[in-house]
Amino acid sequence: MRRPGTGGRFGEQPAVFRENCVNSPALVDRFAATQLPPYCPAPPPQDMGTRQSAEWWNALPMAEQQAYLQFQPASLGAMDGLPAEVRHEANLQVLREDAASGHDRQSAQALLDRIEGAWNDPGLENIYLLDYQPPERGSDARVVASIGNPDTADNIGIYVPGTGSDLASANGGLDRADDLRAAAEMVPGSGQTATVYWLGYDAPNNLLAASGAGYASDGAGPLREFTQGLRESSTNPDVRVTVIGHSYGSTVIGHADAADGPGLAVDDIVVMGSPGVGTNSIDGLHIDGDHFWAGMADDDSIRFTPGFIHGTLPVNEGFGGGTRIDTGDASGHSGYWEAGGESIRNQAYIITGNYGMVSDREHR
Repeated sequence: MRRPGTGGRFGEQPAVFRENCVNSPALVDRFAATQLPPYCPAPPPQDMGTRQSAEWWNALPMAEQQAYLQFQPASLGAMDGLPAEVRHEANLQVLREDAASGHDRQSAQALLDRIEGAWNDPGLENIYLLDYQPPERGSDARVVASIGNPDTADNIGIYVPGTGSDLASANGGLDRADDLRAAAEMVPGSGQTATVYWLGYDAPNNLLAASGAGYASDGAGPLREFTQGLRESSTNPDVRVTVIGHSYGSTVIGHADAADGPGLAVDDIVVMGSPGVGTNSIDGLHIDGDHFWAGMADDDSIRFTPGFIHGTLPVNEGFGGGTRIDTGDASGHSGYWEAGGESIRNQAYIITGNYGMVSDREHR
């Protein structure tokens, strides 16, 4: 049997001894030097695709997997393609440390309480922490959490929030994701649905910052890799994946699905209150018009966003494709997820693939 940390299918790594732990200040802080084992794993191999990451993990002996979980939780938790339960266990360690000694301990603790409370309450759906990167100087935390296990779900809805989203607002984003999940599971014959709150990018803090495309460009790659990773870790070959963007979150989605790149590994794209997706027409995206949906409340001020900012508004006829869904009584820029409303119900129909039940205002 290979000793933990001595390589694997993707190239031989040198034997990894105690020095890997001793030379890591973070590990020495977490464990007394006398408690460190005679070996511990080096960081996981870098620059692997999601399929390679999944294969690398599955090839490790159980003892080596446990060593990675104990001594490299941050690196392991950020790897797309690994099972949700593994990423959750790793990222929970990182969140607990951040709640104890991080920059925003109050917000980190509130998120930790929410997640642990869900696991401890049999009446609530478990929340899987699929990525957690503490805030750093100049950038906010990255938080990716799924209500329900995405690896076993029949449907996955990924909610991408927009401007102003940060660690302090993560629980509000989870509320929105949970409302989406509840609406989807009310659809007859829909099976199990998991909904993901994906703040895997540094969202702009204000409207001035949101007028630029830099934040969306930076978030595009991580979102693409996340959707690919969901496909790899899913045990359901027929799983449906829908990504839903609100406000600037829709701009991130557009850049991630740009036609000149690999595109998102999703069945449908939904954009609500979108200022634009970085292109002037549906032809600028990988997704085809039959699987692109856009909604906008009549009094949403974002409808006045000029096209030179992020391209033609997806709800406009000039976008050339997709379906404008009915948002019912939704009001303002953030009313698209009111429980029982037409807007959230239509999103639930899309998540579950019940396209014929969607009420629309215009199909192009």
